[in-house]
Amino acid sequence: MSHQPSEEELRNIARQLRQPEGEHGIKTGEMMNVSNIEMTNSAIDALNLCDEETVLEIGHGNGGHIANLLSKALDLKYVGADISETIITEAKRINTDFIGQVDFKLTNGISLPFSDAQFDKIFSVNTIYFWENPAAYLLDIKRVLKPGGSFVLCFADKSFMEKLPFTKYGFILYDLDAIIALLQEAGFNIGVSIKKTEQIKSSLGFMVERDYYVVSASK
Repeated sequence: MSHQPSEEELRNIARQLRQPEGEHGIKTGEMMNVSNIEMTNSAIDALNLCDEETVLEIGHGNGGHIANLLSKALDLKYVGADISETIITEAKRINTDFIGQVDFKLTNGISLPFSDAQFDKIFSVNTIYFWENPAAYLLDIKRVLKPGGSFVLCFADKSFMEKLPFTKYGFILYDLDAIIALLQEAGFNIGVSIKKTEQIKSSLGFMVERDYYVVSASK
């Protein structure tokens, strides 16, 4: 007989997915890297990285994908922004081979501690559910993006996310139309939106089919 998680266990899963902490947070980071890797690689591909570009990722997790990103072009500079000290420490450990080429910043999830027009490309995967004020955050993302720069947002569709029992604890869910509207409101030029479907193991251990979108926009 399978174990049905309690409400408290579901709350803990949601809390760790939002902001991994401690030993459990390290394990959550490992699990997220595995379950999100196809989405992350799809977002990286959509960036169309070119030599010597500076890339910002918002919510980088344990950084197990950064080596792949850096292999896409020559002399890339990567900056990761995350709200979890645990996950930043883990990402630094995993990416020690790239010291000097990668940097990680602890952020508050509300604004970005970077200069105007600092980045050629910006992307974020499976984080928008946790943004407290997405309209304001998107304006700040646009601020730190260079004119003509690209922003790629990758997220799982609301129709999938609302079936997961832990998303009622602090997740805000979106469909494609809602995301496009937010990007347009922030003044982004909307590019291509790609819908993909994959089979993944959920945080509760069972296989599910996940629909997700890779949305490209520019400044």
